[in-house]
Amino acid sequence: MKFPILIIFIFSSFLSVAHDNKGRAHYLGNEGVMVSQSGVKVLFDPFFHNSYGHYTLVPEKLRQAIFDNKAPYDNVSAIFISHAHGDHFDKNDVLKYLQKNQTVKLFAPAQAVEMIKNLKGYKEVKDRVTAVHLKKGEAPKHFSIKDIDIEVVRIPHAGWPKRAEIENMVFRVKVGGSTVVMHMGDADSDVSHYYEQQFFWPKQTTDMAFPPYWLSLSASGKHVLNKVINAKKIIGVHVPTTVPPDLKASGDDFFSKPGETRDIE
Repeated sequence: MKFPILIIFIFSSFLSVAHDNKGRAHYLGNEGVMVSQSGVKVLFDPFFHNSYGHYTLVPEKLRQAIFDNKAPYDNVSAIFISHAHGDHFDKNDVLKYLQKNQTVKLFAPAQAVEMIKNLKGYKEVKDRVTAVHLKKGEAPKHFSIKDIDIEVVRIPHAGWPKRAEIENMVFRVKVGGSTVVMHMGDADSDVSHYYEQQFFWPKQTTDMAFPPYWLSLSASGKHVLNKVINAKKIIGVHVPTTVPPDLKASGDDFFSKPGETRDIE
């Protein structure tokens, strides 16, 4: 009888370890997401103060926990900023966080980095800041830091070509050597933008993508999500505080309440 008990114990232990090693996405607010895998953590668009009257801010208690390096938001390795708009990026908060957490690295569009450069204290953190400058249609850029592999392409901001000057970056990031996520910022839904990067999407399968919710509401956007970007799972972000009925009817999953989590298979 000892052997079956031992087998059950080993199997239970295996399940526990497997669960601990599972990737997880933690929703912060608007397009703010933390992804964790095997103890490696990254933040996307975590600091901003402008809701424009429609979008979800990061609750103050959650925001303070991030600044204070409290679990589960402790020991973050990198921050990624999609673009320099007030509902995605606050230059003062980003600098403050980098000053308080002195091993964290920042990857952001050159437009956002230029804004931080003007602040007192930037010299203290500049060696941990990577400014990404890409033109529309330009070949992707690649970066690596410990346990994190990063690929970046520029996809125009929604409303293109009226907002053609905005550097909106799509980050595809492998975390902890296994979990691949994609944060798309405010990407436009026109499929032609994605075809300009036709060799990028099939190169790496994404386990979970975080597109702006409007890609779920048009035929072109749905085609991008289901046929182009090579993602197993879609979680919409940038969802208004009043969730659009069309989004609920789309069948796509989405984040709308800060503190929500999703396991990444």
